[in-house]
Amino acid sequence: MKKWVTFIVGFLSFFAVALMILIIVAGNKPYSEVEQRAIDQVERANYLASIEQVYVYAHKTEMVTVIGRDAAGVLKAVFVPTDEGEVQFASLERAISPKEAREIATEGMEVKDILHTKLGMDDDGAVWEVTFLNEDGGLNYVYIPVESGTWSRRILNL
Repeated sequence: MKKWVTFIVGFLSFFAVALMILIIVAGNKPYSEVEQRAIDQVERANYLASIEQVYVYAHKTEMVTVIGRDAAGVLKAVFVPTDEGEVQFASLERAISPKEAREIATEGMEVKDILHTKLGMDDDGAVWEVTFLNEDGGLNYVYIPVESGTWSRRILNL
């Protein structure tokens, strides 16, 4: 009887882990497909010679940010819209780094956890979106233009 209980508990544990993995893979599939389409578009158009980072950025419109180097070795960002729209570009050679953006965004605040730092295109041009939780658990968004290095918009304590 003890062997059957052990078998059933083991089988249910394995089944639960397999189900969680399946849910995670299925949940990430739409993001992976959108990212891959953007990478293919950037490679076909020869916008970048090498790709270093890719992620989805959503603000007023959803886009995929592809960061890499062009044929001349210049660090650039290509913003590929997921729907209709024009591809936009930003040079990152003189831009602030993600680390600098996080430091600017969290200056003078008690930060519990930084959730992400993403580069996207906004009305003001290319911006770093820094998302973090404060000590009270409030969600905070700070937008920092890559050229100026001073925050342009803050949404605090959501």
